[in-house]
Amino acid sequence: MTTILDLQSGIAWRSRLMPAMFRNARFHVDSGVRESGRRIVPHEFPKRDTPYAEDMGRRAREFTVRAYIIVYPRDMQGPGLELQVKNYIPARDRLIEALETQGPADLQLPLLGVLNVACTRYRITEESKFGGYCAFDMSFVEYGQAPALGPRESKPGVVYAASQISQATKNDLATGIEQAGGDEAPEEATSE
Repeated sequence: MTTILDLQSGIAWRSRLMPAMFRNARFHVDSGVRESGRRIVPHEFPKRDTPYAEDMGRRAREFTVRAYIIVYPRDMQGPGLELQVKNYIPARDRLIEALETQGPADLQLPLLGVLNVACTRYRITEESKFGGYCAFDMSFVEYGQAPALGPRESKPGVVYAASQISQATKNDLATGIEQAGGDEAPEEATSE
């Protein structure tokens, strides 16, 4: 009898799995959700039955991750085996510290790859009936890039920048001519 693990279609995605981590703090993933869309602003007008929807660009991507850290029956040694230990508390504390650190960082999820994000919130759940197990509900937002500084490249912005450069050039030329003596011929030394 064939199982799902024997199917060729099941091998492709399993071979692409990567370890989950945030700021190098590893965790297991139960589920991961990616959410985005378009920023649509609806416009409705008086005495008109047809609205107009204005597309304002892509919405920032948001990621919700259900993660867990669990004890193992024995400590395993080697690279990538940091989560396979008897005591889950150090791994839990590393993840909490990583989530509370200021600024953006790389989030690596098993199938989504590496994402530059900021953690907006998290919740940790530990229950006595599930000793040696903690679950994290984490929310991240795509960090993106800061807007460019300086004048925008609109027509009025370009005209303003050109006028500023033109005025600065005129001032520099006038200052340079005055320092060189202007239009007048240099004074000759007279001997008496």
